[in-house]
Amino acid sequence: MSDPETQTKDRAPGMAPPGVTTEVRIDDAPQRPRELSELELSITEGQGSDEPTLAPPEIEGGQSIAGITAWQADKRVGALWGINQVRNSWVFVTGVGWRKLVNNSDSAIVALTMLSAHAKQLNSRVDYREEADGMVYEIYAW
Repeated sequence: MSDPETQTKDRAPGMAPPGVTTEVRIDDAPQRPRELSELELSITEGQGSDEPTLAPPEIEGGQSIAGITAWQADKRVGALWGINQVRNSWVFVTGVGWRKLVNNSDSAIVALTMLSAHAKQLNSRVDYREEADGMVYEIYAW
């Protein structure tokens, strides 16, 4: 039986522990992304607008009244939507429809998106303030 110090000296230096191979096989290589279907392309490309194009499953969009600054109380978040654009995040409020989250700062839109995701996950009550421009400026989630 050999001592551990001799085994360490005999082994070539490297980052892998003894008995672990470090060679990469072609099967382990990352795969290329798959091609998107026509439906997936139509969803991601949109119709030239910056808002969601599809209603969430089992939820129909509600009517909206533009130009009013008001608090909406005891609502539920039905869906979230975002796209690879700067400060473009939307929330679907059940019975109300899609509402854009305020885009005046990075921290504001991240915080509101996180609150909305929390409320959706827990199906909890949401009170929010919507300004005349149709964007959500404040959210209280329980």
